[in-house]
Amino acid sequence: MSNKLFEGIRAIDFGNQVSGPLSTAMLADFGAEVIKVEKPGFGDESRNAGPYVDGEGMNFIWLNRGKKSLALDVKSPGGKEVFLDLLRNADVLVESMRPGVMARLGLSWEILHPMFPRLIMCSASGFGQTGPYKDLPGYDMIAQAVSGLMYINGYPDKNPLRIGPSVCDYDCAHNCFGAISAALYYREKTGRGQHIDLSIAECGVAINDHIPGGFVNPEMTRSGNHNAILGPYGIFSGKCGSIALAAINPKFWGALCNLIGRMDMLENPDLSDPGVRARDPALSIVVEAIEKWICTFDDIAEVERLIQDAGIPCARIKTLKDLENDPHFLERGDIVDIPTPKLSVPSIRAHGEHIHFSETPAVIGPAPLLDEHRNYVLGELLGYSKEKLQELTAQGAFGNECAAEKGR
Repeated sequence: MSNKLFEGIRAIDFGNQVSGPLSTAMLADFGAEVIKVEKPGFGDESRNAGPYVDGEGMNFIWLNRGKKSLALDVKSPGGKEVFLDLLRNADVLVESMRPGVMARLGLSWEILHPMFPRLIMCSASGFGQTGPYKDLPGYDMIAQAVSGLMYINGYPDKNPLRIGPSVCDYDCAHNCFGAISAALYYREKTGRGQHIDLSIAECGVAINDHIPGGFVNPEMTRSGNHNAILGPYGIFSGKCGSIALAAINPKFWGALCNLIGRMDMLENPDLSDPGVRARDPALSIVVEAIEKWICTFDDIAEVERLIQDAGIPCARIKTLKDLENDPHFLERGDIVDIPTPKLSVPSIRAHGEHIHFSETPAVIGPAPLLDEHRNYVLGELLGYSKEKLQELTAQGAFGNECAAEKGR
């Protein structure tokens, strides 16, 4: 029995940028064969965003690990024919076009489902396939704004802040992976495929845990480095750096007061409630006491060790460079070396797979060069003859051959 979770599953990645491509990369990690269909001569937009290794975008390498690439102009008659032939042998189609584009290409769910009733189609867009916002262009920053995430991020006396990582894009990708897995299970039971409609904006709404409270309390807003509801739960700084610390239940609160030599705070009834400790004047008292203690140290790692030894949840604020060789994440495969056999370096260090199955572990494969697998897809997979390939080329299936040749 194979230890590849999705062995025998073939997915067509017709996505771009983050959400769609990352979801199919995760399918590839667990054994699916993923054919990435890209624009001839240009490819996925993330190929052309730095930092670069030998001209290949590092984000592309990570977002498209383990896939095969075919450059195809689906707007041409020949390109559309090839695309439909791919779908005849596919289980999953992932697309991240703006709503309406697939219909104009003659590739909408309404058209494809009668032709391929077992096909699972996942659409990842800015705002979803329906609703008043569906035609608006969407990026992660836009999703952060419209979902209220940006509104509650930052300091109360300053303007809203964009969250640094593309949290909505990535959450959408993870939801796509989960939804596709569920749809494959449903198909196993019923034999029927289905359409999955996910949007980065709705994923932003889904992870915004301030929404219910904000409906009840319209004045709820940004709370900076400290939680607006419970405390102490925030970031505390000294001359040696900063640390994230959570001491909201009685056990942790008592251990913290003992550690920093402030048992008077533990005995103070005005500081006994974690909800009260999240607001001034109690919050300022607690922050001052903790940061005064931190300032007695010259090494934030020592502060972290003492707090952790006391059994209190905490972590010093690590830099991105710290993560490169973090022993925990390296051991668990969250940071890995992705092979790059076609480049001048053997690998690049990046994220790994964060889902850990005991029976079907992830295997991280290399990302493809643009159109690298044309011969495999058209010859071995689809079985096209030389004459058929000439016919398709004449119909513009592969775009500008000179540009495509550069990627093969």
